[in-house]
Amino acid sequence: MDDLVKDRFGTAVALELCKTSRLFELGKLYKRIVIVETLRDEFVKRGGDHETQRAVVARVLKKWLLGPASPFKRETFGRYRILGFDAVTRQTLEAENGGIESGDGSPAPERGIGEGPWEVYAWCLPQHQPTSGDRWPIEIGRAGPEGFRRTLAKIQENLPERPRYMLRLGCAEELEARDRESLLRAWFRSRGQKLHKLPGKDWFRTNPSEIADAVRNIIGGDGLRSEESTVEVEDAIASAFKDVTADDWARLPEDLTERLDDHLYGSARA
Repeated sequence: MDDLVKDRFGTAVALELCKTSRLFELGKLYKRIVIVETLRDEFVKRGGDHETQRAVVARVLKKWLLGPASPFKRETFGRYRILGFDAVTRQTLEAENGGIESGDGSPAPERGIGEGPWEVYAWCLPQHQPTSGDRWPIEIGRAGPEGFRRTLAKIQENLPERPRYMLRLGCAEELEARDRESLLRAWFRSRGQKLHKLPGKDWFRTNPSEIADAVRNIIGGDGLRSEESTVEVEDAIASAFKDVTADDWARLPEDLTERLDDHLYGSARA
């Protein structure tokens, strides 16, 4: 290292600093600018040229961070997770922090049920899991042919960590996706698991096992309809509301259908 810092900052210096210094915590996600500043400061601290600019370090690291010699792996735009140099450690950390990855670097669903261009999806942030017990905030939503994975790839840059894309429930058409999304949401709302303090209307305190159970109960054992075992949307709705009395129905607002979201979530309209 003493010999390396006599020269200009380069990939050899970056490699040695990552190997010999405890600058980064294994498994942690870092912004690229943080990696640049940390390595530049450590280089100067160890006797490197104090006039070394961050822009110079950034140019050196631009390709190196993505190369085989780097201990980092890019997980979102501008964010890298340090996996170290040991193959076993790298595999373990990769498994712990996101599992499968699609070809463009965005997460692929951990579980896929059914086929079709439309989908109902479930995703969450891992940081909510260890602090929320057996259930944690999970968003349940619907995406069209462009796919939720593409949407997730765009928003990852602004997320604090790599998200978990837990479920993709494939649907043949938009109507089927709407029905399945509505039924899944109603399933968890009826059990008091709807979260109201998070942005959006789609967050529930649940877990992958409960979501799988909900799919089996309201859609079918494998999430698919077949001639032998058909679970129609109307049948599922009838089952869900079989205990509602006539007096309960009479107390519902007359404009419930037209203004469902307003009655469920509130509205600023008069």
